[in-house]
Amino acid sequence: MKRVIACLLLSAASAPLAQAQDMEAFRRNMVNAANALGQGHVTEPPTAPATQDNGGVALTQKLTYSRMSNAIGQASILGLSLGMSAPEATTVLRQYCQTEPSLRTETLRTSHKGVDIESQPYPASIACQRENDRIDVTLAPPVMGGVVTRIERTVSYPPLNAPGYDALKAELTAHYTAHLPPLSGGSAATALYALKSGNVTEKADGTGIDPSPSSDPRAATTQAWLRIAVSIVPQNPSAVRSLSITTEDIGAEQAITAEIIQQLNAAIDAKLAHATAKPAL
Repeated sequence: MKRVIACLLLSAASAPLAQAQDMEAFRRNMVNAANALGQGHVTEPPTAPATQDNGGVALTQKLTYSRMSNAIGQASILGLSLGMSAPEATTVLRQYCQTEPSLRTETLRTSHKGVDIESQPYPASIACQRENDRIDVTLAPPVMGGVVTRIERTVSYPPLNAPGYDALKAELTAHYTAHLPPLSGGSAATALYALKSGNVTEKADGTGIDPSPSSDPRAATTQAWLRIAVSIVPQNPSAVRSLSITTEDIGAEQAITAEIIQQLNAAIDAKLAHATAKPAL
């Protein structure tokens, strides 16, 4: 029997900054990780809005986030770091953006042994924007206590107030131990990879890694990654036009997905064990 897991995005009226594509990426990551475990395939997310208490399964915390002692584990993006609690991350965003962060909630649904079931809604991400600087933070489901598992910052600079490329490059090296390669086509990128063996490697022009080993074989041996990308002003190569920094703990997300499936399927098994229906003959 194939198991199906899908995520329902609940749009909060107070969350004008949240982007659907960001949450779509998170849903895809979670479902792909389930596929990698041989436990699921994707179905269309339900479209009906959920209430605060939908009568679903209350996921319980069974996992504890293990902070990495390497460069990625200690990396800070505007004061945000992987494994940070949701209240701490909210405070950081509020202070930086000088406004209340937007919040997205999600409901997880699965089908097991022909029975559909869903979880209670939970806070899935927070975000804020300060002028042209946007920060998106993904939060773990309750099975890992809502800690931060992904941080993405994207910022664009006006030509009259852009940082110098050489100065930014030096700051990135000092702050993240990352080394941008020579510019190519007006941009440069590098990525750090924390392997499950404990080593950290860097690759020029490296890309992010999908949590599912079936989608990206690197996920089987990688715990987390951090990617930095910079572009310059075409008419002024010494000035930075945009900067993006993303870090994600895909090892934690793989463990989260497995635990979610286990808890939801266990809830279905418990219901079936107490079923008393008898056929009318």
